[in-house]
Amino acid sequence: MRTAMASAALATTLAACSFTGHLSGPGLESAQSASLTRMKALGIRWRNAGISPASANTGNLPQSFVKHYDKEFIEGLHAETPFVRMCTPKDLPIKSGNQYVLFLNVPYGGNLNQASEGTVGSGISPSVLTTTATIGEYADYINFSSYALFTAIDDTIVAQARELAYRLAVTLSEISRNVFDGLHTIDSSVQVLLAATSTTVYTVNSIGTIRNEVQSLGGRSVKPFDLSRKRYVGTIHPFTWGDCLGDTTNNSAIDQLKHTVEGQMKIEELPMADLAEIFELPGTGIEFFASNLVTQIPNYNPGTGAIAGLTALRTYIAGQDAVIRVSLNAPGDTAYGDGSYRNVRCFTESNAGPTKSDPSGLIPGWTSYRAHYTATAPPDTTMKARTIDAASGIS
Repeated sequence: MRTAMASAALATTLAACSFTGHLSGPGLESAQSASLTRMKALGIRWRNAGISPASANTGNLPQSFVKHYDKEFIEGLHAETPFVRMCTPKDLPIKSGNQYVLFLNVPYGGNLNQASEGTVGSGISPSVLTTTATIGEYADYINFSSYALFTAIDDTIVAQARELAYRLAVTLSEISRNVFDGLHTIDSSVQVLLAATSTTVYTVNSIGTIRNEVQSLGGRSVKPFDLSRKRYVGTIHPFTWGDCLGDTTNNSAIDQLKHTVEGQMKIEELPMADLAEIFELPGTGIEFFASNLVTQIPNYNPGTGAIAGLTALRTYIAGQDAVIRVSLNAPGDTAYGDGSYRNVRCFTESNAGPTKSDPSGLIPGWTSYRAHYTATAPPDTTMKARTIDAASGIS
């Protein structure tokens, strides 16, 4: 009997569905809705015969099977280039040769001997030290075909000029860093090697160690890099910076900061997210740049033998005139400012006309740089910098 009733209800519903063909507008919509409600109650699934699967898809619509190229390029990983800023700048005048000579008067010591009455004593012979720096020329370029320039989806010349700017900044920074790295060959007190015995047992750098080296410089009358603010300057790897923040021993700088509201606010600022920011490690009197372009020493040898697989990172501290940089600044040279890649301005040309060497104008665009630069140690036997080599607990 239930089957008979269901069949009757189905017949009624289908009849109603058929009847909707005579309606239009709101009446049609209302009748269709009522019919579908009845069918759902009876467990009947409405199938739109003839519309699935789609007759048009990506297989026969080639215009839908295409690629979209993002014109906004993802930025590459650019390290900070701080070593030019750690040097004292000097300018070599145009038409003045290719060498820059620095002089230093050796300070006189005291004289505790009294002068003999009525007797003219012997004069003092001055002692003057010199150092000669030879200017170098550095240049690179990228030139572009007309075909490539007129078809590329990005502003190719501008984009590549930024990358060349970074290349020049790294070049000048590494020239300067290499001089810092060699200072210990003149003055052995420059180099500090922290202990290590294996890839798991080693001493990491710390605020206390850095502070000791500042006092080492002060003990040799080395003035701060920035005399007006009484601050030395340095470069530290972010890993080493993290090691220093992890120093929570009693009476360490971090330990002392936590006891005051001002100190706690300072601690919150210490974890570094902006690598371009200059920061001071508490209690050191040093303003640090952060960069992973510090010298890294594989198979670190702390003086007791090389340790295979252990890499040390170098931290740099500089006082006044620790390293001297010399620029020629010739006409047409690329301006590089303080050495940060953000401040380098490469030359660009995007629409050069035909020339003798390129009559058809097939290479109408290029970007380039040219710089004259060198760096040198000061003319002294006492160097005004410190380097600290240590493995890191961060990787």
